[in-house]
Amino acid sequence: MMRQTVRKMISRYLVLLIAPVLVACASPSVPDQYYLLSPMAQPASSSGATRVIGVGPVSIPSYLDRSTIVTRSAANRPEVKSGYRWAEPLAENINRVLMDNLDRAGVASRLEVFPWNSRDMVEWQVVVDIDAFERQADGNVNLTARWKLVHFSTGEIVAAAKYNKVSAPGDSSIEGTVIGMSSLLADLTSEIAMRIP
Repeated sequence: MMRQTVRKMISRYLVLLIAPVLVACASPSVPDQYYLLSPMAQPASSSGATRVIGVGPVSIPSYLDRSTIVTRSAANRPEVKSGYRWAEPLAENINRVLMDNLDRAGVASRLEVFPWNSRDMVEWQVVVDIDAFERQADGNVNLTARWKLVHFSTGEIVAAAKYNKVSAPGDSSIEGTVIGMSSLLADLTSEIAMRIP
């Protein structure tokens, strides 16, 4: 009799423990939403440039090097936005958009992505180190980066600068944040393009 009572109590506790897990599994999950940075809106320019430009490496902080989008809820508190993901690794997306923007600016006859080989005949190399690239607690999007332009064959740094600007998105959505990030990347590209001899 005592054993039956104990078994009934154990089975009731197991049901109470397992029920929330079953309910969680049965509830419909919201699918992840994927985002990409986009190039500047202007059409590609045909300037007749003959230089070959290599883009990369592009480095980003390790806290941004993840598939989920990161924002800041306070100065020292990054916030991972579960359910909102980059459609490709962020550093690769930035590199690709930089190349597309430089192509649209008409500063090169050909662009190569890092790493390249000697047969690619790269004349100028654009190196970008990103320190911050996310929506801040105040709602503005910030891009802080250091970039340099290197004469590839000699290794001489012919231009270098720190970029630190903010963009105010039209709204506080992740979509608005990504649009703000894209506009800052376009502005950074324009700054670099103006310094290419």
